[in-house]
Amino acid sequence: MMLRDLTFTLDREFRLDKNENPFELPPSPREEMRKLISGVDLNRYPDPYATKLRGKLSAKLNFPQERIVIGNGGDEILSMLFMAYVKPGDRVLTTYPCFSEYSRLCKIFGAEQHLLPLNFNDNEVTLDIEQLLDAISRVSPKLILLDNPHNPTGMFIDPARLIEVAKLSCCPFVLDEAYVEFASKSSLDVMNEEMPSNLCVLRTLSKAWGLAGLRVGYALCSQRIANDLLEIKSPFNVNVISQEIACTMLEYDEWMKSRVYSIRFLRDKFIEEVNEIESFYAYPSQGNFVLIRTELNKDYVCASLKERGIRVNMLELDIKDYTWMRVSIGKEDELNYVIQTFRSMVRQPNAEFVIA
Repeated sequence: MMLRDLTFTLDREFRLDKNENPFELPPSPREEMRKLISGVDLNRYPDPYATKLRGKLSAKLNFPQERIVIGNGGDEILSMLFMAYVKPGDRVLTTYPCFSEYSRLCKIFGAEQHLLPLNFNDNEVTLDIEQLLDAISRVSPKLILLDNPHNPTGMFIDPARLIEVAKLSCCPFVLDEAYVEFASKSSLDVMNEEMPSNLCVLRTLSKAWGLAGLRVGYALCSQRIANDLLEIKSPFNVNVISQEIACTMLEYDEWMKSRVYSIRFLRDKFIEEVNEIESFYAYPSQGNFVLIRTELNKDYVCASLKERGIRVNMLELDIKDYTWMRVSIGKEDELNYVIQTFRSMVRQPNAEFVIA
């Protein structure tokens, strides 16, 4: 990635805060979608079981169709899991930090969220599997939520190890793989025997597939969990247009893989360039985002980014004396602009540093 002297007018906003795919869909599927939408009978309810979409996913993933559950985004499937397994006062185990939706759902359902802190070392973030097993034994949760790749840190754990942990757990174990296409492997790649009866693997078409606006997520479950979710699922939870467009896009597997390759390349170069800047550090990531810490004062960082029209996810992390942010991987010119902005922050004569 060659750094250029870029100048942008502030009528453009750089949206790097929601982990969206920055690449627009190519013309061919867009034309297919236009024709498809014109032929949809909007006076009819959608298929409540999303049979066609489940069949497409089953064939693509070599996973039984009857054990796939479709949701209005992955968030709805998370809500279903809480409805099925969590009552007020029950304990839910997550990491700290974790995907913000886990905490929100714990509040909505009156659950006690038990946080297992990740280990923030100088150069990487890790999860101690023995500590995870100990927490499961000590807390006796009704639901375990663990995202891999992890949001917001980008940490990745060998899914084979997490499947072994699931086998030793007495409650539903949710392995949230929303960003797995950007990682080196997935749980399905290493699952060489029957899925544990308490395991639910959560995925989405929002990230790698670039369909965040459609709100289509899916769960790959044991038969027991699939039955539980289908029993409580709203009957028409995914609209007919979302179902049909999702089926169409699944035929463009090579496009998705090429975009994922580009995002991985941009991510790794972005990390490399951030780590050349004084007072900044970008952690390794296997998602389409990067966790960054800086010694600069948070208010100063926020004001500088806002002035440049850059939106990132500023994190409230009670971890060491740093300012934390999560930056989504955008297009090359956007990332170059962020790099320039970081460098300008450090060069400013009035740059404000965190007081140790």
